[in-house]
Amino acid sequence: MAASRAGGDQQHMRWCVQARDCAIGDVAQELLKNLAMGMPLVRRRRLSKPRAGVRFTGQDSELHRYAFQGLNALRQIAGDLRGQSICEIGPGDFLTSGMAMLAAGAGCYLAVDRFIGDYSSLAGREWYTAVQESWPRVYPELPWPAWLDSARFPEGYPERVMAHRISVESAADMGTFDIVCSFQVGEHVSDVEGFAHSTARLLKPSGVAVHRIDFGPHGAWRSYQDPLTFLRVPDVLWRSMGSARGIPNRRRVHELEDAFRAAGLAVHLSGIERYPVSNIDFGRLPSRFREMPVESVLTKTAVLVAKPAAVS
Repeated sequence: MAASRAGGDQQHMRWCVQARDCAIGDVAQELLKNLAMGMPLVRRRRLSKPRAGVRFTGQDSELHRYAFQGLNALRQIAGDLRGQSICEIGPGDFLTSGMAMLAAGAGCYLAVDRFIGDYSSLAGREWYTAVQESWPRVYPELPWPAWLDSARFPEGYPERVMAHRISVESAADMGTFDIVCSFQVGEHVSDVEGFAHSTARLLKPSGVAVHRIDFGPHGAWRSYQDPLTFLRVPDVLWRSMGSARGIPNRRRVHELEDAFRAAGLAVHLSGIERYPVSNIDFGRLPSRFREMPVESVLTKTAVLVAKPAAVS
């Protein structure tokens, strides 16, 4: 028993040493947030509000991030969207990106999200109106479809716009699609392998998956000079900070690649951003990250492109 206690004390000391450079206040705050989200009443209230808490304020940067970023990625990688069936995983509080994809010619759009928002709310309507009004200026080469009206979106187009309340890891029996995509979602999924297998199930044999993943810090962890400070937090403590909140899973890019290949998909990366080596203190990372490929650990963002291996 004494040996067991000694082992536990040593483990506790290791956790403390690994986390010593993370501000105690940030850790405590994250623990409290997670504790609160574990309370049914708090969780219900929080999930009834937009997760991003973003209302459109008229900025082009907002439209780019929440409406046009996904469309631009798909046009660059998949090409012409006319007639294509699209499944977007985790679109967020509103279907701004889906509306943009339909405006660019997509035949139909399915949103898959564990927490479906009030897509027809007043806040959502403000976004849809802004997308339509800005379209001729942002995409002068793509005429706005005569059938698509922001005042009726999305409920006015049940044959073109669908939504399923389900986690992507368990998504199945929803048909197959020409394009499966997600933007800033892959870093939050609880089961990376399940995410990869669901993507494979949702793809047509000739389809393509486009997942833009943010491997960097989120929330309070963005303020640290070393952008990978959040990786120093021990796994047990990290889970305690986010088990009820969907904070980043901290899986690195090579692990995502391996999971998608194991699901029967051919994979390549596009649009890779990496942190400068000079900004990272590798000596303070836990051993499991130090043993990984340096390029993978340093990856800030990347677009993972996957196709069924037989047609790659």
